[in-house]
Amino acid sequence: MFKNIKRYGLLILVAAMTLSSCVKKDARQNNYPAPVIPEPAIGTVFTVGQILDVWRDSGAQPNYVNDTIFKDDCSVYGIVTDDETSGNLYKASFIQDRAEGEAIELYLKGVSGLRIGDSVRVCLKGAVLGAYRGTPQIQNLDPINIIVLKNEQYIEPIVVNINEIENHLCQLVRLETVQFLTPDTTWADPDGYGERTLQQFDENGGFVGEIMVRTSNYAAFAEKQLPQGNGYLNAIVTVYTSSSNETWQLVVRGVSPAEVLMEGPRYN
Repeated sequence: MFKNIKRYGLLILVAAMTLSSCVKKDARQNNYPAPVIPEPAIGTVFTVGQILDVWRDSGAQPNYVNDTIFKDDCSVYGIVTDDETSGNLYKASFIQDRAEGEAIELYLKGVSGLRIGDSVRVCLKGAVLGAYRGTPQIQNLDPINIIVLKNEQYIEPIVVNINEIENHLCQLVRLETVQFLTPDTTWADPDGYGERTLQQFDENGGFVGEIMVRTSNYAAFAEKQLPQGNGYLNAIVTVYTSSSNETWQLVVRGVSPAEVLMEGPRYN
């Protein structure tokens, strides 16, 4: 009896070892290393400002697309100033040149893992220099062609007056002593974009001007109440141009106290 038990035990052990060997062999066969994808060539390096000069020289039409295709290896460097994390942007981000302050929107072929503060090299070959309704964009851009060099290289917003806003297209700005005209609502409507009027005042309470804050209903903060008081707001400057009108607007990155804080008394 003990001989049979030993014989069966030996058979079970051999079978287990064989099965284990097969599993390991199959795992090795199916666990190929990921292919190494070489980074695109750097090629000619442009600044954001140089790219914008090309855009302006081409006429800067409100709707033109496929106007300038980057056919050769070339790159532009910048810092990401807005990303898709909040949901207020989709397949898009903005980069800004730290030295010159010039900025442009990146319109992507897919979602990306870019984060605010990423220092990036954008490989331009195959991309298109265009615009959407007057806001300059690098279009048809594959996220794989954006190389993240460093993280947390944040750019501080430029403090601006509403009347100077047209000098800061696509840039990260801060407006101070501002308040919403009608704060008793949310950032966006349930079925579309929210278009909320932001007013600015001087230190004496004098009215300076107003601008639209445009928010997607997909933003994580879309259903939150607008701030009730007066204070500051950080945002990206964009423009929407039609055949009869040019509307300057702000896109906020989030509603944390670091981005939006309006707890002071209102001016009216």
